[in-house]
Amino acid sequence: MDLHSLKENTTHGTVRFPLAHYEWNRTDFSWKVSPHWHEEMELIYLKKGVFRTWINTRESLIEGPAILCIHAGELHSLELPAGAVESAVVFHLNILSFEHYDSIQAKLIRPLMDGRLKMPPLLDEAFPFFPEIKDCYEQTEQKLRQMDGCPDTDELSKNSLYLQIKALLFNFLAVLYQNNCLIRAGEVKNENEQQIQNLKKVLRYIGENYGSPIRLEELAGLVNLNPQYFCRYFKENIGKTATEYINEIRIEKAAEALAETKDKIITIAENSGFENMGYFIRRFKAEKGVTPSEYRKRCNNSDKSK
Repeated sequence: MDLHSLKENTTHGTVRFPLAHYEWNRTDFSWKVSPHWHEEMELIYLKKGVFRTWINTRESLIEGPAILCIHAGELHSLELPAGAVESAVVFHLNILSFEHYDSIQAKLIRPLMDGRLKMPPLLDEAFPFFPEIKDCYEQTEQKLRQMDGCPDTDELSKNSLYLQIKALLFNFLAVLYQNNCLIRAGEVKNENEQQIQNLKKVLRYIGENYGSPIRLEELAGLVNLNPQYFCRYFKENIGKTATEYINEIRIEKAAEALAETKDKIITIAENSGFENMGYFIRRFKAEKGVTPSEYRKRCNNSDKSK
């Protein structure tokens, strides 16, 4: 899954089964999921560790176990530390929609789909019903693993598991509904929608052009700000300077290429936007704690051990 573009082009699941499951459980290096958004709902289970998260520019430090509910269109990012354990289930809410009208469709599913109703952004052990929520998620996760392991020709097993997953997602919603935890849009603290859209525009531009030189004036011009004010605006909302963010994106793209391709390191550095090899190695080691060649070796060793 490419987590490092702003508006994800990734297809989560398939046309027949439009949901997907992703996991993080690395002890040898950390990972930074850069700010992005997508049209699907995402449930992120922070199982073990302390995670730094950003949702619509709001930064939090969260200790697992906890579940984040990320709604369609919400700008979000996450730091995955080495030794932490995390997973995510991504699905479009329309997989829960009914063809024929009933009270649940009218009062729950349709309002969730069009944003009039939202799940709580954070569920943790402070909620007395958290064990039920966690159990729903863990069972969903188990069924998704089984589904991923089924051959495409085994349509009966896949459809049966998909039906069970839908039932578990409905149960997840039922627990929230029963405990009066669903939030009406009017009760949600209003975010500056224009500000979020401007940030999406800037981050999308960086995600599409990280391999080329990016000037501060270009980014400021995208949102009609002067460069000096833009620097403050960016840091206040993203938590780092534009230069730091661009370098972070470039390092993550380079890390992906090191793990997934056999391209020469100098080629990867150039494709990631680094013109100076020495500077690339220094920046990479500062971010990842190891040199690019050591990072590639660790990834290769990890793949062989699976």
